[in-house]
Amino acid sequence: MKPLDTEGRLRLFRYGLIVIVIVAFLVSLLAPYVSLSFLSTVGISYGITDGLPTALLFTAVVAVIAVIAYFAYRALLTRSSSSGS
Repeated sequence: MKPLDTEGRLRLFRYGLIVIVIVAFLVSLLAPYVSLSFLSTVGISYGITDGLPTALLFTAVVAVIAVIAYFAYRALLTRSSSSGS
């Protein structure tokens, strides 16, 4: 595999992981807000910032998993490109 091809694959994988982390943050922040919106009918208020600490924690876990996946994929690509040459 050519080095330019490896860089392109890593770039695409990195952008995909960034999108996954952003979507994880938005879903973990907005899902409780939407699902608990019925609480306003009984007088309990649930603001969007009430779930922020949990959303940040969940996003940090997803980001760590994404970094591990990126480095594992990079090692796999560099190992396969060096053995194929």
